[in-house]
Amino acid sequence: MTTLARLNLLLFALLVAHILDHELNQPVRELPASGTAVGVAGFALVATSAVLAVRRRPHAPAAAVVAGGATALGVVFVHLLPGWWGFVSDPYWDFSADALTWALALAPLVAGAALAVAGARELRGRALPAT
Repeated sequence: MTTLARLNLLLFALLVAHILDHELNQPVRELPASGTAVGVAGFALVATSAVLAVRRRPHAPAAAVVAGGATALGVVFVHLLPGWWGFVSDPYWDFSADALTWALALAPLVAGAALAVAGARELRGRALPAT
């Protein structure tokens, strides 16, 4: 299995853990349905990237850049920034998030960034002329 496939599957698993944390570990609070829709779209994007990488499709590196970058930025904009936009904001600063909740938010951020970098490196490697 390629590095790109492993990183995609890791990110997918971390997002599943993040969703479970939302449902099982976090306090009940009123969240916008639009935020859930954004999360589902992001999850679908990562799933698509994972399938492309596992199948070693030519678009897998570009999908990894998009999925990884969108995931990392999504965590920052949804969970780390203060309530900047009610449409999707769920800042963890607004409630007493425990260490598990923080870890399960930050781990997808790091894995998403790593996936985006790995995809970009693979794309760059394809673009370089053979020596």
